[in-house]
Amino acid sequence: MKKLFLCCKKLLARKGIVVTYPFALGMWILIFVFLAWILSIRFETNDDVVMLMISSGAYSGAPDYHLVFINVIYGIMLKALYTILPSMEWYTILFGLLHVFSFSLIFWVYSRRIVTAFGQLLLLLLLLVLQTRFIGGFQFTTTAAIVACAGLSLYFERGRSYKYVGLLLFFIASLIRFEAAMLCLGVYAPVMMFPLSGRIRSKRQFLYTGLALSAILILPMLAKIVDVQVYRHEPEWKYYMDYNQIRGALNDNPNFIKLFETGPNYSVADLNDLKNLADFIADPAILKLQTIVDVKKSLDIKPFFDKLQNVKTWICSYIYTIVCVLLLVLLLLSEKMATYRWGGLLSGFLFFILLSWVSLNATVKERVFLSAIIPLMLIILLIITCYQKKIWKVVVSSIFYLLTLHTIIMQTVDMYAVKKEQRRLAIEQIDLIRRCVDCNFTPLGAGLILEGLNPFGVTSVFKSLNVKMIGNGWMTQIPLNHGVMDSHLDLVEKPILIFMAKVSKPVLHNIQYCINKNYQIETTLDVVAEDELFEIVVIKKKSI
Repeated sequence: MKKLFLCCKKLLARKGIVVTYPFALGMWILIFVFLAWILSIRFETNDDVVMLMISSGAYSGAPDYHLVFINVIYGIMLKALYTILPSMEWYTILFGLLHVFSFSLIFWVYSRRIVTAFGQLLLLLLLLVLQTRFIGGFQFTTTAAIVACAGLSLYFERGRSYKYVGLLLFFIASLIRFEAAMLCLGVYAPVMMFPLSGRIRSKRQFLYTGLALSAILILPMLAKIVDVQVYRHEPEWKYYMDYNQIRGALNDNPNFIKLFETGPNYSVADLNDLKNLADFIADPAILKLQTIVDVKKSLDIKPFFDKLQNVKTWICSYIYTIVCVLLLVLLLLSEKMATYRWGGLLSGFLFFILLSWVSLNATVKERVFLSAIIPLMLIILLIITCYQKKIWKVVVSSIFYLLTLHTIIMQTVDMYAVKKEQRRLAIEQIDLIRRCVDCNFTPLGAGLILEGLNPFGVTSVFKSLNVKMIGNGWMTQIPLNHGVMDSHLDLVEKPILIFMAKVSKPVLHNIQYCINKNYQIETTLDVVAEDELFEIVVIKKKSI
């Protein structure tokens, strides 16, 4: 037993390598390229694919900077790049570059602080797991999170130039996904107030930290104001952004689905029309802004204790990871030095509080959960490897740390199984769409698996088609669709083809019912093209 203890002590005390940034950058370029090649990089959701199409011009015919979820400043830069070199898929390329720079910076910064080979090994393992997860599910929210963490990590480096680069990276992260950047800052802030490298010994140091946090927030807040004002300057876009904010709040709200359990007594709006909204194919002419505002108000008046059930739901969804993180935090509680105990404990507390607050009125999606846990995992890693002196604590903490990583690994394995199937289905779906010529079509819900397409070739695929796609879901009421699809009546009169999975027939039948209810038109369905799983249909007036 004594030999085992001495062996562990020697292993944990072995000094790590000196990592320079050129080495970290070169290493991560190789890692990224290898993973992207071996694992077939794909977007996680179709949100990124549609924003890519808007920015490249594949959606409306000309590059556009109105990317809805991404700041217009970043959108203007993308539009300029697509205008100058339209053959390059800049949306994907920029995300790839940001991943390489961010992961390499985090590896470099934390390797300088972690002096043991064991600690550097844990760091590399964490970053490899995260990069593998993000390669399989390329996504603007997680991209913003990792860029924000890279920027915040430079706060610990001495020298103004490092802090300026950190400010720039955090600013870029806030442009890509403001909420994700703020979530990372919320978890990171306690460690910035109670630094891992030393106690706050004076009011001057405390004031300096407060000023640094303020400086980090100034540019993102100004950019957010610019983004809001640009949309509000154009009446159509202002209406759409207000509409989409409420629509998103409803679609992401677990309480919204519970409305359909109320039966016919719900008086704010027709439940069949709301069912179309829940299925991401709402009728823009029926569910107008004021209507969905009233629906949201009816959900907001729910008792707070009813909403607390949603907190229970998100905790149960990630219970294994939460237990591991909780045990890690409890181990930190037993430490005597307030330096990292308070910083780490407050970060863990804020991680739980912020996600619980999100869950009250929205679903804590996996990408949101990852955005919050990345900075926490980096903080805990520093504490495990740099400040704990007792061998048993280092070993036990490392075990819980690896168990936490295990949950992310299992999620990644499951996601890759799904992505492999999506790649196959996306090819078959595009082949099915090619059978149609000179027409418009709209996907029914998430029936068209856009995220299965090669992210470096989305624009070329859609520009090669002889049809135009009309988005729905979060694109309901978007000015880019005006005059093309303004109501479900256009599905019948223009007509607009519907791409759907065959299992979605009940959704289509509800659309037919609502067309009859709202426009007094009885309809029938014609199949234009089909394969084993999917079909393209057209809704026609029923002949007398």
